[in-house]
Amino acid sequence: MKTIRLAATAAALLLAASAASAQSSPAATPALAARRIAGAAPRIDGRLDDEAWSAAPAATGFVQRQPVPGRAASEQTEARVLFDGDAVYVALRLHDRRPDSIAAPLARRDAAPEHSEWAYVMLDSNDDNRSGFIFAVNPRGVQRDYLVYDDAREDGSWDAVWSAAARTDSAGWTAELRIPLSQLRFSPGRSTWGINFGRRLARRDELSFWAPWLPDAPGYVSRFGALTGLTGLRSPRRLELVPYAVARLERTPGDAADPFHRASEPGASVGMDLAYGLTSELRLAATINPDFGQVEGDPAKVNLTAFESRFDEKRPFFVQGTDVFGFSLQDGSRLFYSRRIGRAPQTALPDAPFGDSPLASTILGAVKLSGRTARGWSLGFLDAVTAEEGGRYVDREGAVHTAAVEPLTHYAVARVARDFAGGRSTLGAIVTSTNRRIGDERLGVLPTGAWVAGVDGRHRFGGGDYEVRGHLVGSRVGGSEIAIARLQRQSAHRFQRPDADHLRYDPQRTRLEGVDAALHVARIGGVWRWEARGAVRTPGFDVNDIGFQSSADRATQGFSVEYRRSRPGALFRRWDLEASQSSEWTLGGERLTLSTNLFGNFQFANYWGGFAQLLRRYPALSTSALRGGPALRGAGYWRPIVQINTDRRKAASGRMRVNAALGDEGDRSVELRPSIDLRPSPRMNLSAGVVAEWNRTPRQYVDQRRIGDASHYLFGSLERRELSLEGRLNYTFTPRLSLELYAEPFLSAGSFGGFAEVADPRASDPARRFRRFGDQEVRLDDATGRYRLDLDGDGTPDTDFANPDARVNLRDLRSNAVLRWEYRPGSALFLVWSQARDTRSAGRLDGVTDELSSLWHAPASHVLLLKLSHRLGR
Repeated sequence: MKTIRLAATAAALLLAASAASAQSSPAATPALAARRIAGAAPRIDGRLDDEAWSAAPAATGFVQRQPVPGRAASEQTEARVLFDGDAVYVALRLHDRRPDSIAAPLARRDAAPEHSEWAYVMLDSNDDNRSGFIFAVNPRGVQRDYLVYDDAREDGSWDAVWSAAARTDSAGWTAELRIPLSQLRFSPGRSTWGINFGRRLARRDELSFWAPWLPDAPGYVSRFGALTGLTGLRSPRRLELVPYAVARLERTPGDAADPFHRASEPGASVGMDLAYGLTSELRLAATINPDFGQVEGDPAKVNLTAFESRFDEKRPFFVQGTDVFGFSLQDGSRLFYSRRIGRAPQTALPDAPFGDSPLASTILGAVKLSGRTARGWSLGFLDAVTAEEGGRYVDREGAVHTAAVEPLTHYAVARVARDFAGGRSTLGAIVTSTNRRIGDERLGVLPTGAWVAGVDGRHRFGGGDYEVRGHLVGSRVGGSEIAIARLQRQSAHRFQRPDADHLRYDPQRTRLEGVDAALHVARIGGVWRWEARGAVRTPGFDVNDIGFQSSADRATQGFSVEYRRSRPGALFRRWDLEASQSSEWTLGGERLTLSTNLFGNFQFANYWGGFAQLLRRYPALSTSALRGGPALRGAGYWRPIVQINTDRRKAASGRMRVNAALGDEGDRSVELRPSIDLRPSPRMNLSAGVVAEWNRTPRQYVDQRRIGDASHYLFGSLERRELSLEGRLNYTFTPRLSLELYAEPFLSAGSFGGFAEVADPRASDPARRFRRFGDQEVRLDDATGRYRLDLDGDGTPDTDFANPDARVNLRDLRSNAVLRWEYRPGSALFLVWSQARDTRSAGRLDGVTDELSSLWHAPASHVLLLKLSHRLGR
């Protein structure tokens, strides 16, 4: 393919540039010698009284990152490292002259409150200056772990199996860690790793490191010190099996006449996750009949745009591996969006009184290979298969039928990258594919296959303070004429737009192809930083079969400059200020956005802080507003945002955000986001937040109707209010036994009126752009609940349309309770109860108490789930 040849050429140019501008390594870094254990391994109890520790040298001389960069840490810290053939052991003595002020909340793993003391151990076991692992423990033995990639990006979803203990005493506190070699990636022949130690002193909001990491220095892993003396390590061949069993009971409301409804639906399932270390650097993971029952549901949203909402991935098997599979484009689009695997069926059942369709596709199995090698290679491969899904429905004569709603689908992702010049340069490639077995003609609206190939690269120069990066990606989607015609009409493309001379809608196409390319140049180090960027995406580019993309046909440009002040002064402990500008055009020369933005972030000397932002969006065209119609001129607006948060070190802290929009043509919105966090005891954490929004839109899209040879695009004025409340209670019995309660009611109410149609879509004057209907032209039919439209005034409706109020009037409540017991490392018992309630509101919010009471009395769906998973392996 031509795109692949272009990608290969770009890869060669990036590689040549990296080699031509390779620089010497940074200045010498601090080093610590690890000692091999000659006798018994230390007992992980936090006492540090094992004889082996006396032979290990100490890392001292920690340096502040904040509040005073470069100054010696206010309290002394010592770190020591031992190792044997199975694990790395770390001991930390954290001195504190005020041991009674040590902040030590109790929480489950990875969920401790922000205000806590922490000891950090950071390992670059591949010594590649790009990737690493962070292991953290607080004085109560609460554990956290992160995976670090791209030198500075963290993935908190990564979970390793390791142990730690901590104790407080009159001299401060101590921490002791055992990190199995099986959880790390390393080369057995390499005797030096990268390492750093960190400490957070909560009462001073102080962060210090053994190998200095200052705010104006780019990178993170590349700043680590050296851990030497790691001789005689062997590659562990570890096999981990985690079988699981789930018992489930669902109770749901329904119509008694529905033959598919069961008020109570018991169920059970079994499955297994498998992980095998092919080498110390490469890990193979697989899942058979995966279960994701303990994760929270997606939040409720009212989406009035033409685009799909994107939700975060919460399923453990797919969450891990961000460092290997990540390939994001300039507008937040992703080449791999794992929620496509196991997605909801994409075709609906025929219109019928009753139907039963699965909520998600069944994942028959998935396998994943990932890792990083000592030679700088990063490798990732994922393969998954989802089952063909069918639904049942009852026709109006009472006969039961079946219909296919989702085909058997195979997904694959392959990602490879190579670091050069000590991690300063990277060159990578990605290939994805989606293949469907279309066995039923109803499924012919879906593409049979989709393929994506791309390359990306990055190079740092100027002592690491400057970076250039870019990518080139090509896509191809194939299928029947019906499938590709449908794809051309979707919101990301809109080939059918009547005013787009550079687009050609072809209903006989059987494939769609496109390219996306971007180039960024930035200064990433120092107190003054800047970035210049440009990107282009052709109209046929599409990655939505296994990725996420909202738009195509784009050329974008942007520039930003930032100043960072990290040293404390009389008023601020630290602050930064950023100014930016961006614009976006179609490839036909239509301006879609032009904006300027000013953003400031700050922390006061009294530990209060926040940010402020002022965005100006200038008038421009929207190619999506008319859902396939001509481009429509949109009004400009101002958007100020301010947030203030109190001192987070306190047992009670809060924040308030105010977000407003002031449109040039009468659009108004105000959003308030107050929230509070309470720590009534070291074991309990309470948080509550409110989002209240008032919105007035003079012209909100409603529908379009074809009357004769003309298309009529209908709009209405919308007054809308939304209120959502989120509450969480976490109670920790021990770091391995915890109870979590969560509830989120969501209320939305609004009403449409002042209906109009588009008259001149590009007119600068809104009075010429829209023609408002008279009282005799549009009326609500009380019998049908639909609006009747009579344009010629003859008394006979020309068309009708649904009352749009139903789109914005909603009450929704989602809540759950999770009891989690990690009875041994990597093995857990979950008891989960969840419920969901929803109903339509009356177009107004009569009062929060009454609305919540009404919601609470709405019919509810309940799920009770018991899950046991048991890890087998060392």
